[in-house]
Formats: sequence, structure tokens, C-alpha cells
Amino acid sequence: MKTTAKHFPGFQYSASELLKYITVAKDFTLILSSGEFIKFTPINDSLFEDWLIANKVQNIRKEEGRITE
Repeated sequence: MKTTAKHFPGFQYSASELLKYITVAKDFTLILSSGEFIKFTPINDSLFEDWLIANKVQNIRKEEGRITE
């Protein structure tokens, strides 16, 4: 799968609709550009996170001033 693809298989939102995410274990909480919070548990969490990173969706844990772990 091309990591910069607009859609991730099994995930209903496009990369352009996503602002930020945070992950705990294999569960992702994402903030949409509409301000809505959604939860998603992908079959392959590392591939999903690679897709988010490739599409420049901001990881909340990496924000300046945040506790990272």
C-alpha cells in the first residue's frame, strides 16, 4: 500500500479530514478537521501510524510542551 494514499483500507475518513491523533496500545483517537473526535483500532497499527505520518497528521504526543511517553 502506498503510505501517502488518500484513504487507508478499512478507515472511512480521508487523510485530509484528519488534524491530530494519539495512540494508546493499538487504539487511535483522532481529531477531525470538523472538531469531532473519533476512535479507530486498525488491524495493523504500525502501518496505520505510518500512513498518518506520511500524510502529515500531527501526533499529539510529539507537540512541543507535551509529555511524550
